[in-house]
Amino acid sequence: MAHPLRMQIIGSLRVDGPATSAMLARRLDTDSGQTSHHLRLLARHGFVVEAPELGKGRHGRERWWKSATDSTHWTDDLDSLGPGGAEAIRALEQAAARVWDHLVEVYRDQVARGEWNPAWREAAGGGDTVVRLTPERLVAMQAEIQQVIERHDLKDQPADDAETVVVLLQAYPRRAPQ
Repeated sequence: MAHPLRMQIIGSLRVDGPATSAMLARRLDTDSGQTSHHLRLLARHGFVVEAPELGKGRHGRERWWKSATDSTHWTDDLDSLGPGGAEAIRALEQAAARVWDHLVEVYRDQVARGEWNPAWREAAGGGDTVVRLTPERLVAMQAEIQQVIERHDLKDQPADDAETVVVLLQAYPRRAPQ
């Protein structure tokens, strides 16, 4: 999962919808051989699944893929990850940060070209808030935030001004430097 192309593949399948490896290669500006390889690895670990309901194409050979889930979550539970777990989490988070940074860069470029109206420019943005919590309260807070996200998600409901929105949530404890 820590490979940037794998994260882009999963992200594209979630945001842009199901696709074949050739479609993903065009979307992500890579070749379909690489995309097929990474799709097979992602499928082996349950991150993507085939979408046979979308058909097999004119020649019966197209394999359609979709994301197995709507979101990805991970923790720093090194006890369950075993040796090398800390390095795996670090690699995963670095790859995720590159993908998320790219999403923001694309949005900023679109804003500069005037592709987003004032209502969307006012609604979009980021920020941070510092709070004091126990581990239990952090878990509860994240669960409540997920419920809020799900409550506001229009899913497939028609709405003229609805767009796909990527919500990023990061919550880490911090100690002041000694």
